[in-house]
Amino acid sequence: MLLTIGDLLEELLVRMPASPVRGRDLRVRSVRVRGGCAANVAAIDAETGGEPRFVGQVGDDTVGRTLVDDLRTRGVDTLVHHAGSTGVAITMIGDGARTRLVDRGASRRMVSIDPSVLEGISQLYLEAAVFSDDPFASAIDRLLGEIGDRRIDLVMTGPSGIELERIGASAFLALVAEIRPDSVVVNKADHAALGLDARSPIPGADNTVITGGPRPTLVLDRKGASTSVEVRPVDNIRDTTGAGDGFVAGYMASRRAGADPRSATNAGHRVAARVISRLGPTTIG
Repeated sequence: MLLTIGDLLEELLVRMPASPVRGRDLRVRSVRVRGGCAANVAAIDAETGGEPRFVGQVGDDTVGRTLVDDLRTRGVDTLVHHAGSTGVAITMIGDGARTRLVDRGASRRMVSIDPSVLEGISQLYLEAAVFSDDPFASAIDRLLGEIGDRRIDLVMTGPSGIELERIGASAFLALVAEIRPDSVVVNKADHAALGLDARSPIPGADNTVITGGPRPTLVLDRKGASTSVEVRPVDNIRDTTGAGDGFVAGYMASRRAGADPRSATNAGHRVAARVISRLGPTTIG
């Protein structure tokens, strides 16, 4: 059984036909979807046959309750605390670029996680960003010992952008070396930002998976042996939101079933392709 711990947000996607001009209105198209990597991975895992559990915090508000209901409807076992205000992410898409504004709200204010959430769990997903803000980071830290004692396979995604600035490359590398996850999934740019050579594994991880969008994904074992996995073209791309979460969900489900990292990477590509052919972080609809 998969456990994901982290963010559950409202995400507002705004598609702009042109760059904004100061002092002038701009007509745009928008849609509201579920946001938060941990929530998205759990939802996509459930959609593709898994029985995941999600742990997190959302606001004590209508938006938070609606988001939790959405996860439950998709088959996710949700253990969610309600307090404060639900976070929101605004993604603006236009002129070939994406700009993201994020207020994580209540999601990073969770102060404790009961170890009982680990009952029946064989696999755990954490995004590196959960270590960027207290009190949530400290709550995760206290749980890590239990995770190691129970021999739960851990898959992480690496920090990007502001999270990398807040955590620090050296601190993230030290964390990976200490907790020794099964896999770390990171894109090419964020791997380079860690100060590593292009074909260097992240020390401490059994597998380092370096994605490159439509370009081949590089899979490295702990000794640096590499495999390049091609990405099949997707003709009907509708929305790339959640593509990385889809890849992680597919990769983890395949690893949980006993697949090797190369086969799991192919599975990740297939699920990601299903996500980007739909609107929002989902494989259905």
